[in-house]
Amino acid sequence: MGTTEKPLPSAKETQSTALPYTMALSIVFLIILCLSYAINAADRQIFPTLIPAIRKAFGYSLPVAGLMSTVFTLGLALSGIPTGYLLDRTSRKSIIVLGMLIYSLFTLATIYATGFWDMLLYRAITGVGEGMQMAALFAAIGSYFHRRRSFFIGWMILAYGVGGFLGPRVGAKLAAAAGNWHVPFVWFAITGFILCAVVSIFIPKAFSESKGPGVSAAAVDQAAVAHVPEALWNRNVILGFIAAVVTGFSLYGFLSVYMLYLQGVLKYTQMDAAAAFSFFGLGGFCSFIGGWCGDRFPQRGVIAVAFGAMAAVGYSMYNVAVSFNAQAVLCFLTGAFASGFLFVNILSMLQRSVRPQMVGRASGIFLTSLFGAASVAGYLMGWLVVHLSWGGAAVVELTLLPIIGIIAMLMVNSSQLIVPKKA
Repeated sequence: MGTTEKPLPSAKETQSTALPYTMALSIVFLIILCLSYAINAADRQIFPTLIPAIRKAFGYSLPVAGLMSTVFTLGLALSGIPTGYLLDRTSRKSIIVLGMLIYSLFTLATIYATGFWDMLLYRAITGVGEGMQMAALFAAIGSYFHRRRSFFIGWMILAYGVGGFLGPRVGAKLAAAAGNWHVPFVWFAITGFILCAVVSIFIPKAFSESKGPGVSAAAVDQAAVAHVPEALWNRNVILGFIAAVVTGFSLYGFLSVYMLYLQGVLKYTQMDAAAAFSFFGLGGFCSFIGGWCGDRFPQRGVIAVAFGAMAAVGYSMYNVAVSFNAQAVLCFLTGAFASGFLFVNILSMLQRSVRPQMVGRASGIFLTSLFGAASVAGYLMGWLVVHLSWGGAAVVELTLLPIIGIIAMLMVNSSQLIVPKKA
């Protein structure tokens, strides 16, 4: 197994890597896309934030409540690989806009659910739209900023952190002010429609459709990626797939029923529970650190360390911590290691494991693997709680599973990754 990471040529060595816009204008476009992703993140946090009230209204059991909290990830998983193939063949901007329209519409449809099956359908289709938008965003950003791929993907995770931090707080306040759980879904859907229009009007296709290095006819570009396997499903992609599955189970096992744990076991009020939960989103602000580390240190090592940290945090959250401050810190650390380090670097590693013309498919594989696991993570966590208690469930799903991710990273062949030269 090799360990030498082969760099791409510098910007001075090839004109194919030049950006079509100034860095200042590129950052403006990036910020607009970050805002669109922030509402995506906030949107998906509303349901688990309000799950106690929704569970009461529909009479869901604990496993079913966990399923409803995470079933949107089934839509993300189902849309991942097909969207990835579309991204390598059609307009990323069009897919971003279409995805936003779909998840905003079905976020609104959630309030009209009358039972189990229609709620399940609305939440799943919401995930389809979110997955389409995510795959297109990550392919666009990863390709346009390919020389600092992890760092700029980190910007997107920072946006996720903003949405994840504000979503539970805003959602809980809107629900409390209105006296029902419907109102937050309406407001978040309207915000999604507005941002969809902003992206459609202001993001140019020269930004969203950039292909990155290695796709021109220039020999130097082809030489830069000659060490990367031609096959999509190569060794590193399979190991990245495994790491993403582990992340999906561990992260969404926590997210799915955490509010029920805080309110049912620790006896937090809805507002205190939402406040503690919101620190998960704040932890996503560490994505800059995670992206920086992934660009400058062996990426498999960064991911392995983050898995180890997740295992320790997951155990402590359900077996040690009781106070609000302790839970808030652990939520922050979960967001930091899961979103800031694992999400950023596993996605980036998958994109670096394939040739540039396959970046869209690599992004789709990431979404399908992570969110395929996430779609049943909530049900599994609820089932484990029923049979093993909260602490035992945490040991199995949040502590033992990350060890598999560590083992997978030890098997990654770093010499076959596309890694840019350090400045």
